[in-house]
Amino acid sequence: MIKTQHILPRSYHFFTLFCVCFALCLLGCNGKPTKLINGTSSPDLLMYDVNGHLISSKELCTQQQKIVLLDFWASWCRPCRQQNPELVKIYQKYKDADFGTAKGFTIISISLDTDKAAWLAAIEQDRLAWPYHVCDYKGFGSPAPVVFGVEQIPATFLLDERHLIIGKNLTLKWLDYELGRRVNKQHAENTAAGN
Repeated sequence: MIKTQHILPRSYHFFTLFCVCFALCLLGCNGKPTKLINGTSSPDLLMYDVNGHLISSKELCTQQQKIVLLDFWASWCRPCRQQNPELVKIYQKYKDADFGTAKGFTIISISLDTDKAAWLAAIEQDRLAWPYHVCDYKGFGSPAPVVFGVEQIPATFLLDERHLIIGKNLTLKWLDYELGRRVNKQHAENTAAGN
């Protein structure tokens, strides 16, 4: 019995190798930071606030047991400013809420302003009531938007009490829904336990 061997043309091997290399480049060779996705640990945001206090997103989440919204914005960003009144309402509604393992909700506003006076005026004008406002006046050149892959604003990341990302670039309607869902779940568990 004679064995026959099928030999593919060299061009077929070259084409296959080219396709594999091209696919690998598309998947991971773009030179950008890894995309942050839901369920992954968030980088720790470390920045100084207007009073010179170091703010750590990880500490707020894990040590103070808060659900934290990282809100990238700027005083000159019209969509950012337009959503601020509703964001203030959501903050007031959930800042002291019982989420079970998390006790309360807060916001870290990361400004991409380069003008301190404009930034501070916007905080006052929009009545941003939460205590965590940070800015290093470097705009998009600041390390924070680079680490988080923020290329446009507004941009948001919702972090749970374990410092895991549980939402990105949320609409305010979704943010309100998600926080309400977590409160209702805890209320149902308390009721079932007879508390």
